[in-house]
Amino acid sequence: STLHTNDAPSTLERLKNMGVAPFNIASSVIMITAQRLARRLCTCKKPMDIPIEALLQAGFHEEDLDGSWQPYGPVGCERCKGSGYKGRVGIYQVMPVSEEIAHIIMTNGNSMDIAAQAEREGVKDLRKSGLLKVRQGVTSLEEVLASTNE
Repeated sequence: STLHTNDAPSTLERLKNMGVAPFNIASSVIMITAQRLARRLCTCKKPMDIPIEALLQAGFHEEDLDGSWQPYGPVGCERCKGSGYKGRVGIYQVMPVSEEIAHIIMTNGNSMDIAAQAEREGVKDLRKSGLLKVRQGVTSLEEVLASTNE
């Protein structure tokens, strides 16, 4: 099924708001995937100098900024018709509904409670997944900031 929500944890709260009983949600939902599409950098991309403060504010951690990668930005060429981007890349949040998350649903926890538990279980939120695409040089920081909400 498809629902329009801000992230995977919000989906469970949306189902409750639609009148689905918490027991039914907890017992029938096994995984939720949230998706955003960001523009993919064209091969004409160029290295960008982004201030460390801006990278930290976007969500990178100090240990991410070890100099082992370079952020890229758009340039523009014939192939991408001058935009600097060609195609799209998916940014995903994949959240299994664990026993702990099911318990939060059953006890009427909200999406923030669910998101906190999902993070404890190692689920990356949309922003963190997008920042990984920036590290990989697939898309720009601007695209991730525009397509994820924090």
